Amino acid sequence: MALTETRPDTDETLTSSLSANPAATTVDGILGSGDHKTIGRLWIGFGTFFIVVGLALALVASLELADLGALAIFDDADQLTQLWSLGRDLLLFAGLVPVLIGIATYVVPLQVGSSSIAFPRGAAAAFWTWFVATDVLVLAYIMNGGPAGGRLDYVLLWTLALGTMVVSLLWAMICIATTVLGARAAGMSLERVPATSWSFLVFSVSGLLSLPILLAELVLAHLDVKYGFLPTKADRTVLVAILDTLNLAPAVFWVGVPILGMAVDSIGVHSGRPARFHKSILAVIGVYGFVAYGADLLSFAWRGRPVAFDNGLLVVAILLAVVPVLLTLGLVGDSLAKGKAKLNTPLIAALLSGLLLLVASAGAILGLVDPFLGFIETVSGNTIDFSFDLVGTSFYEGVRALVVGAAVLGIIGGVHHWAHKIWGRSLEDRLGWLSVLAAAGGALIWGVALIVGGFLGQQRPPFVTIDPDNSIEIVSWIGVVGIALLLAGVLLLLLNVLGAVAGRVGSAAEPWRGTTLEWATASPPAAGNFVEAPIVRSATPLADLDPSSGVVTSNDTSDDEGAAS
Repeated sequence: MALTETRPDTDETLTSSLSANPAATTVDGILGSGDHKTIGRLWIGFGTFFIVVGLALALVASLELADLGALAIFDDADQLTQLWSLGRDLLLFAGLVPVLIGIATYVVPLQVGSSSIAFPRGAAAAFWTWFVATDVLVLAYIMNGGPAGGRLDYVLLWTLALGTMVVSLLWAMICIATTVLGARAAGMSLERVPATSWSFLVFSVSGLLSLPILLAELVLAHLDVKYGFLPTKADRTVLVAILDTLNLAPAVFWVGVPILGMAVDSIGVHSGRPARFHKSILAVIGVYGFVAYGADLLSFAWRGRPVAFDNGLLVVAILLAVVPVLLTLGLVGDSLAKGKAKLNTPLIAALLSGLLLLVASAGAILGLVDPFLGFIETVSGNTIDFSFDLVGTSFYEGVRALVVGAAVLGIIGGVHHWAHKIWGRSLEDRLGWLSVLAAAGGALIWGVALIVGGFLGQQRPPFVTIDPDNSIEIVSWIGVVGIALLLAGVLLLLLNVLGAVAGRVGSAAEPWRGTTLEWATASPPAAGNFVEAPIVRSATPLADLDPSSGVVTSNDTSDDEGAAS
């Protein structure tokens, strides 16, 4: 426990320390707080806001791209590229990843039985550095910077701001990973870590391996622009390809890793039966994080050139990505089949997020048809007169849209699942259902429209399709509807959270309880999180303490965890 705050030796002293109000309600209290709960709320709140902004920008860009005849909203293609690029930057690095980090910052220390996140001041510094860098990034775009910008200084500022955001996210991930590895409660081996905390460990380690490659790309781009290797504005449009490092399959599946972990824990709670094959699920999630690593194979130093999807390792990673998702859903199916599932927002969101991730992983395999046929041609020496010709089309943007939708659904489910723990009030379930249905339907429509558009020859955004085709235009407008629905789903989530914070919606009563350590604390937890340092003997420590609870745990069955115990 050396990485967390030292616990007092006596219960009396600790109880006294817990009597203070843990909520930072003043400006100076928030700015100077090192409490992981305050930091987590900040990540979640601002990250959700930037998801809304990112999707809104994507909607405007899609409206322009849907009109294939001419540019109706923007003056030229550079402006379209800038807005589309800003939306992509914000959606991933200011929205989805920060919200996931916020959930991890809040929940992981509670799940592993720690009084604090590792390096709490570092975790706070990571948030505030990210927040300032995000503002600077937006400013760089406004001042005609960004990858297609016309002002050299602000193109350079774009690379610096985005690089600083990446460094901030990396430092936050170091804090999360270190908490899981070095600040666990007594008796909690890695095999007993809850699925959510384990998935965030895998997510953080994968991020620590892949994000530095993006950082190196930004350093090279900065030097290219500064010293005239990309001297004209038209040439700088190749900088758009830098973010392919994390936006193409299989690397984009990295965002889905914590979605699987949160889904496992949520399904276990809302079915009344924690996942039976705990260690197997942890292993499968770890494999998913491994196959989702493809950053160095996708675009490093390849700016302006198409990604070589005939790379053997890349093909294998995309093929294998579907297996961990399918196995995870299959293993938690036991909880649904033998438990008593309560159809509420967290459970439905968890299931739909997993299914959407499965669709994305399976859909990406269609992009391997051409490389596979090319391999057959090479081996046989015969020419095969068939090709999907998906390189440079909207196909891979469709796969990305499905993963984005799965991440949004996972966030909706996670925020609903732990809302009472985070803000002291549950979220409104009926509003949550609307949010889930809008997000799920919107993401599916958006992703499928882009995938179908890719088969029809629609160019990859932000480039406008030449020789407009009526079928492509119809599919493009369908995609616009999908983005609008997904945006509506996130807006409903934001409205629900604001209502709970204001005490206008939801209930102050604890809506449900699980068997992992975060449910042993108050809602929200007081300073120090736990009155006594917890001791763990299985993956379901609370059920072990209360055998009369009626919850079927892993120790009650013949699964791998029970056998190990």
